[in-house]
Amino acid sequence: MRARAVLVTLSLLAFACGESPVPAPPPAEPANAPIQPSESAQPTRAESPKRLLLVTIDTLRADRVGCYGWGGGSTPTLDRLAREGTRFQHAISPAPLTLPSHATLLTGLDPPAHGVRDNGDFRLEADIPTLTDRFRAAGFGTGAFVAAAVLDERHGLARSFDVYDDELGMARAGRAAMVVASRPANQVVDSAIRWLDGAPERFFSWIHLYDPHQDLTPPEPWASRFESDLYDGEIAFADAELARLLAAIDERFPDGATAVVVTSDHGEARGDHGEWTHSFTIYDPTQRVPLILSGPGIPADEVVEDQVALADLAPTVLDWFGLPPMPASDGTSLWPALQGRALPSDRVAWVETLASQLDLGWSPQLGVRTAEWKYIRVTRPELYDLQSDPGELRNLADEQPERVRALDAVVEARIAAGRPPAPNLEVGDAERARLEALGYIDVAEAEGGGPPLGVVGGPDPKDKVFLLQALHRANVLLSQGRGREVLEALKPFGPSGSNIEGMRVDAALMAGDTGTARAHLERLRGSHPEDVFLLEGRLALAEGRTQEAIATFRAAAKKNPGRGSGFVLLGEALELVGDREEARRSYEQAAAAEQPNSTSLWRLAALDTEDGDLMSARRRLAELPPGHLSREAAALRLARAELVAGRLDMARMRLSAAERAGATTDRIFLASAEVLDRLGRQGEAAVAAERALAFNPDNVLAKNHLAWLLSRLGRRLDRAESLAREVVEVTDGTAGALETLASVQVAQGAFAAALETAERGLVRAPGRYDLLYRRAEAYAGLGRELEAEQALAEARAAPAGDGTSHLREEAEKRFARLSER
Repeated sequence: MRARAVLVTLSLLAFACGESPVPAPPPAEPANAPIQPSESAQPTRAESPKRLLLVTIDTLRADRVGCYGWGGGSTPTLDRLAREGTRFQHAISPAPLTLPSHATLLTGLDPPAHGVRDNGDFRLEADIPTLTDRFRAAGFGTGAFVAAAVLDERHGLARSFDVYDDELGMARAGRAAMVVASRPANQVVDSAIRWLDGAPERFFSWIHLYDPHQDLTPPEPWASRFESDLYDGEIAFADAELARLLAAIDERFPDGATAVVVTSDHGEARGDHGEWTHSFTIYDPTQRVPLILSGPGIPADEVVEDQVALADLAPTVLDWFGLPPMPASDGTSLWPALQGRALPSDRVAWVETLASQLDLGWSPQLGVRTAEWKYIRVTRPELYDLQSDPGELRNLADEQPERVRALDAVVEARIAAGRPPAPNLEVGDAERARLEALGYIDVAEAEGGGPPLGVVGGPDPKDKVFLLQALHRANVLLSQGRGREVLEALKPFGPSGSNIEGMRVDAALMAGDTGTARAHLERLRGSHPEDVFLLEGRLALAEGRTQEAIATFRAAAKKNPGRGSGFVLLGEALELVGDREEARRSYEQAAAAEQPNSTSLWRLAALDTEDGDLMSARRRLAELPPGHLSREAAALRLARAELVAGRLDMARMRLSAAERAGATTDRIFLASAEVLDRLGRQGEAAVAAERALAFNPDNVLAKNHLAWLLSRLGRRLDRAESLAREVVEVTDGTAGALETLASVQVAQGAFAAALETAERGLVRAPGRYDLLYRRAEAYAGLGRELEAEQALAEARAAPAGDGTSHLREEAEKRFARLSER
């Protein structure tokens, strides 16, 4: 591979004098005005390309791609494209946010000029020309296929696309609303291929793949192959789908006249500089992205070492296709670099994030990056020498004030020439829930009273980044069902706004700590009344006030029938009282609601499984990403359904998948113990029960189950007795607790004590079959044969629930052994 370097120098004097290139705001231009061929320099080749494929792989940092030095073997398709074309070693994104960066890709303007400064409540104004306008006006067919709600048509990027496919269906779930948010790469590529079947000879198609964005849930075989790093697994999945897309184009258009551009909107911090995902810092892990061009006229196996920006892409593509340039652009065509000529020496790349201000109430960050330096205007300015400090670890701002002033003048000039930052799209509750599900509207409460939007001031993100780490950990733990650990992770926030307090209520209910849940619920009074209403219902359910909870959920669903979460909670409560048909109707209403709730799909699938309709269950589950089924609540409910259906191995598989995905909770371990017991693997079941108790030493069910298993195994009976007595004391001697103690006493040979315990239990629950067996075993152990036989006959005649046949068989064998003594 040959590297082509083009010398880039930076004149600080020019910066200081305000002579750096600052584009004027773009003049208004009719979006679909007829255009004439460009007279700008064209690539030397026999034929121009006939079609453009632009692929943006969301959240892909450059250094995790093979041709950029990564050794994970996850990107064979990208690596092949780089060999067949040219890759740009230092391509810089203008923002660690999906919508602003894509607006730059399609306009050649950076965020201050195009005005899209954040996800959510911004849209690209109609007076700004786009790449799509140019292609459509030149007679090309245009089609876009996007994978996430953050790019849906309301945000202004759909203009001039003949087809703008943003249909997402049921997909990844958020904390509360579990809303439609994104779709996996295979679904996007499926839609694009269907469009290709009728596409014209000349077209521009933009394909947006959301993998490898959080949540990281690659399908098989990538989930297993990259089990140690699911980020690589999702990259590999996206790369494989890109290969499928390219093959489909080659099959339908074999003339070799397709221009291919692959890049990303931003990277992913992956823990660098204290941030795990993206949005709130603008260091290189989130700003340096891959950029690969391949196709007619592009030199093969070449590397451009110079810094380039995503704003350069639109001018470059227009040059490539011989179309006229935009009326204004922050970027310049890269054809000189592709032809071995020098790029302008005064180039800078813009970098910014206003998300730190809009979502968290901290200072915004506005900066410029050159080949040698990065400057960030923030409460305490930052300056990094990228040649000696590529990791951006040593802030030189205090040591080099002249350079700071010169670069800050460039920032100021860009801001002065741009549009005033202002949200221009109203975001409703449904859209806000979608964006929260994607992590684009952070659940931290903004600290109000700060400077105007885009004006530096307020808390410096460098001082607050530890909160991002805590919040990320809390969200991961919450998705895994680890409520106690969530509460611990959120301690650095102290008393907080509505979203943090809502997380705390969720976590406390998950941990069974209704007192803590109630305390945090009180702090939510007066804000988000509908959410408070639903949380009150959940609290009532957790405290055993089931009918009150049902009434609360019915009222919530009636008040807002367009929101699916109320119907789901109502369905859960109805299942608890045995009204399966009414529960099914509630789940179906949740799935059909304007703001659908994906939880309804796996709950309906569980009911289908229990009813023996496995085909319907599979169909519903296929609509969800694989990772969704590994979450604690889904895994537990589906495993229970598999048990009812007698599919023990499937139940075990669902619980094991949840454990591998990180849902290592006492509830998962306890459910695994039950399944293993049903499979006849009592020793492994006892180990699982021990893990449940280690996770939560206060779990009474785990204590009881472990004591019961140890009694049946005849192992560690002193520990079994201690646990059983603890449970009897804590539960005030419920029938189940007394049955376990009686089982332990029979195993110890303490038959008189076992008889007394069994009789106490039968006072609480007359006719309970397992207590009747314990009484029969105690009589047999005492040698009271006639009473033993009478007790055994009574036990055999007693009704028992489904799934107890193995326990009856075990009791019969134990009775027979005791009778032979």
